[in-house]
Amino acid sequence: MMSNKNKGILIFAILYTVLFVFDGAKLLSYLMPSAIANYLKYLVYVVLALYGSFLCKDRLIQQWKEIRKTKRKFFFGVLKGWLFLILMTVIFEFVSEMLRQFLGLDGQSLNQSNLQSTFQDQPLLIAVFACIIGPLMEELLFRQILLRYLRKSLPTWLSIFIVGLAFALIHMHSLSLSEWVGAVGYLGGGLAFSIIYVKEKENVYYPLLVHMLGNSLSFIILAIGSM
Repeated sequence: MMSNKNKGILIFAILYTVLFVFDGAKLLSYLMPSAIANYLKYLVYVVLALYGSFLCKDRLIQQWKEIRKTKRKFFFGVLKGWLFLILMTVIFEFVSEMLRQFLGLDGQSLNQSNLQSTFQDQPLLIAVFACIIGPLMEELLFRQILLRYLRKSLPTWLSIFIVGLAFALIHMHSLSLSEWVGAVGYLGGGLAFSIIYVKEKENVYYPLLVHMLGNSLSFIILAIGSM
């Protein structure tokens, strides 16, 4: 029989998939005023992030203790990871842009457009969720749970690719060709976070902080560009 912890992890994964991959949170807008539904969606996101943290609390506590013993190693590990993320992002964004030009596609991916639009209306709120809550949720699901599980039965390189691809696909908002091309850019980040996680002996704090720093840099650039 499945243990209570594994049941909880399965519920967490299903809720995340329904609410954010298949945009189940959008159903809230049909049940109540859009302004209320929007804030309720963010509240659900916070609750789900806390639930995921609770499910992984034992490993999170253990990993935090390991970091406290090697603070210098953690600092330089995150720094190297951040530089690696930038390199991977530049490479895959370049490939994405080349594909976009070759196929004659215009504009940004819907995910980027939505972020820019929401940022202009609610800059502080979207910054908190994109730079803190979002990375926490995604690293718990994709690295701490999914990648760790896949590595038990699949080769590490294949596990990294599958999780990186899944990470890229959740940033798609439709099945249009432009969204598939846009997902190529996110694949670089998905692979980078997974490689960092494996390299740092499955300590999720490394890719988590790198993820937060990467998103924060993107939003700093976005904020400067919107001035």
